[in-house]
Amino acid sequence: MAESVFIGVDVSCALKKRIPIVFALKREGRLVPLPARHLPMKAPYGHGNRYVIEHQRNLDYANAVRDYVVKVCNHFGVQPARIGVDSPLRPRSEALDYRIAERALNQAGISCYKTPSASEFEDIKAKARRHLAIGGALQRMPHAMQLWMLAGIEIARELATIAPVREVFPQANIRLLLPNVPHKSGKGVPLMQLQALAKQTGWPCTQEEWKALKQISAGGTHDQVDAYSAAWVASLPETDVNVFGDIQQQDAIWVPHRDVIKP
Repeated sequence: MAESVFIGVDVSCALKKRIPIVFALKREGRLVPLPARHLPMKAPYGHGNRYVIEHQRNLDYANAVRDYVVKVCNHFGVQPARIGVDSPLRPRSEALDYRIAERALNQAGISCYKTPSASEFEDIKAKARRHLAIGGALQRMPHAMQLWMLAGIEIARELATIAPVREVFPQANIRLLLPNVPHKSGKGVPLMQLQALAKQTGWPCTQEEWKALKQISAGGTHDQVDAYSAAWVASLPETDVNVFGDIQQQDAIWVPHRDVIKP
């Protein structure tokens, strides 16, 4: 029987940036990522804010992500067990002014971007098209911090066809481990975050494994750490996770349970 692999996806749709995806195995109590970056098959490139407003582009991107995941799993002879996706899995319910999960995060002091409803997404796309039509700059696209969710929703939908998917939020994981950690853009902060993660996952623990970080996925260090963090949450049994939101209403973000955090 094929070994189970837990997958973490740090959703990105940035133009000419490969999406960071980590494939990790549980081995002797450790969560060890596979060296997937330099395989012959490559993670797909994002298509950028100009095209993320086009539904077919997002469908094509999601299909490419799914195909990549399947090819990597086949290459290593592993079976996807669960996937953590750093993105909303669906638009906010039209009946709510705020997602249940995101309201719970805010009440816990963890800030996040508000997920639009389906009708709000249509308004956002229309505003983006008007912006482009008058020659507006791509770097000034309205709602840029929500547009990427359109790609993430389709990626999550496609990946759910090959394994159960959990919505995760790496920032919530890090806040649990390092309550006062600076923003990940700060110098050395991603490695500080990985050091905190390593105390929980057992990886990396040697100089060679620290050097191997660059081999686990596409993207920069902070992307790789976020994707590995997503894979960590995917790997945890239900008894070891806490949920912000409501699973029954399909509005939930999964985080590690405080009781399982090693000091």
